[in-house]
Amino acid sequence: MNRVALAIRSNLPDELDWALQSLVRMSFETPDDLHFDRYPALVPALLEKLSMADEFADIDIYPLKLSDGTVVETEDDIGLFGVTSENEKIRNKLDKILEAALVLRNAAINPENARHLSRSRVCVDVLVKCLSLPVDRPSLVELRQYCLDITESVSLFLRPHSSSDPLFRVLIGYLSTDDRGVLVSSLRAIARLVISVDTNLLQAVDNKTVSRICSLIMLDDEELLSVCLDFLYQYTGAPQNIELTGDVIDWRDPVLQLIRLLLYQAQESPKPNAPVPVPVLAAEQNPNPAPTAPPELPTDLVWDLLAYSEPERATQWMRVCFEDDPDGDVTQIALWKAYESRFEEYAKQGKKLLPAADFIKNVTTAFRRAAAMVVTLPQGQQKFIIKGIRPRQVPLSLKGELYISCKWDKVPGVHCGQSFPSVANLFQHILTSHMPAPTDTSDVEVVAETADVSMSDAPTQVAAQDGTDSLSAPSELPTYFCHWNGCERFSITGERDRYKVAAHVRTHIPSPEDNKPAPISSRTDAAPKQTSGLDNTVQSHTVVLRNKSTTVDERGEAVGVPLTAVLILRNIARSETGQRILAGLENELIAVAAVNVALRNDLADLLDLVDEKRRAIQ
Repeated sequence: MNRVALAIRSNLPDELDWALQSLVRMSFETPDDLHFDRYPALVPALLEKLSMADEFADIDIYPLKLSDGTVVETEDDIGLFGVTSENEKIRNKLDKILEAALVLRNAAINPENARHLSRSRVCVDVLVKCLSLPVDRPSLVELRQYCLDITESVSLFLRPHSSSDPLFRVLIGYLSTDDRGVLVSSLRAIARLVISVDTNLLQAVDNKTVSRICSLIMLDDEELLSVCLDFLYQYTGAPQNIELTGDVIDWRDPVLQLIRLLLYQAQESPKPNAPVPVPVLAAEQNPNPAPTAPPELPTDLVWDLLAYSEPERATQWMRVCFEDDPDGDVTQIALWKAYESRFEEYAKQGKKLLPAADFIKNVTTAFRRAAAMVVTLPQGQQKFIIKGIRPRQVPLSLKGELYISCKWDKVPGVHCGQSFPSVANLFQHILTSHMPAPTDTSDVEVVAETADVSMSDAPTQVAAQDGTDSLSAPSELPTYFCHWNGCERFSITGERDRYKVAAHVRTHIPSPEDNKPAPISSRTDAAPKQTSGLDNTVQSHTVVLRNKSTTVDERGEAVGVPLTAVLILRNIARSETGQRILAGLENELIAVAAVNVALRNDLADLLDLVDEKRRAIQ
């Protein structure tokens, strides 16, 4: 190894090539044989070669002489300049530096070598120098990643004294990058750098950077999620950090996501718990079958969809008309025909439709869990389906709210079927189309306004200026009935008091909160509950709770993302801001503890901490 070290320092081309190629091969094939403690001259030689990287700060920038004699700087383009002898020398020199960095990177994976490098102040200075090179130089991308990998390995053994430490500052600067690999390595290095330091170094991290990291935990990327959680665990370890974020970060959203992550990649236990009897209304035990075709779209929603161009229009239409269902499926031809028939008339006016093949491929854009499949029927025929979706009962608005369908019977068993974006619009439709006033329609607005306030409260009596009931005038009153979904409340003789019938109809209409789509895990096909015409006898059935197991170690204790999430929640609970947020989310934490045995003790400690903080505040 002494000859290798001397060959590197000699800078003789042949000797340098032989030495670095031998080390690269050895560090890759037999890394356990490469011990820096045994060869003290090797690390200084490699670091000396790596320290030459600052000579390449201006690489990829070349002078270009224009026709008027002006000299400007431009990026290198092989097609324009070709490979010159000078460029080739620069590239060869950079290759040798990359090989030295690669040897250090491979060797630093061994903790003993990483510890040896951490003792060298020259090593830290060289890493800072390399990581401070311009980030917009394509030729330095590989070098930067090698240096980050080395930093990640040695940072566990470093002890920065303050937030002004050069290595810490340069790593913090990388947290705003859009390069995923650089961001992951930087976050991991920072988390290791501060893990054994008593000083609150992360207080120096900009609030906007912390907000960005909080947003990244929403992504479905396990590696990025893991390093972001490690950073947040260190950051929230100091309660004052949470309070210092001020109005920049709304911690409620990260807290809700952390609660979801308590069941990250949870597997349902094959062995159920003991059945639990649960009371249930008989009216809830009559499920309707799932629809076989997408719902009819209101005209205003169709025009909203036409404002999009393809393929976004197709994506939005699928989300409007279909929903996630792990057990559902739709034939590909039926899906395409439904889309084609809906927009066919507009295609003739110049609105181009997405081709059938592209339309089917676009399904996974609208529904990430859906998949195109081919099913072989018992007769040997093939059926082309989209697995994982089903038609909605009612369309979904582009704002994410369910339309409300009118279930007024035109004839027995046949609903009106028109859909409306709000309960006020639906109630106004009923009053004007199904219960029209004989002469005066001014009451429509009056009743519709009260409909949007509280659909469960009985309407207040509205008197006309002449002292008579405005819903009961004029003297020649027609007879009114309630034909909502087969209701027989006034089916015998009817009712002349229009106000009384309208007040009754309001009891059928759902509340404004009910037009939010339910998550698929809690969604059922049960028919909407009615306050009349159904037997609401309280019966009971049994519910079987199945445990959901997250990742555990050989001792059965929680590890990975769920454990880190509950530890961050515990840190947040120690702050005043976190206490206010978690005090209203205890039911969600209890629900997780009921099914996740591995985290049950940790969640119990968290709930005790929340309760203890509440009592202290009171």
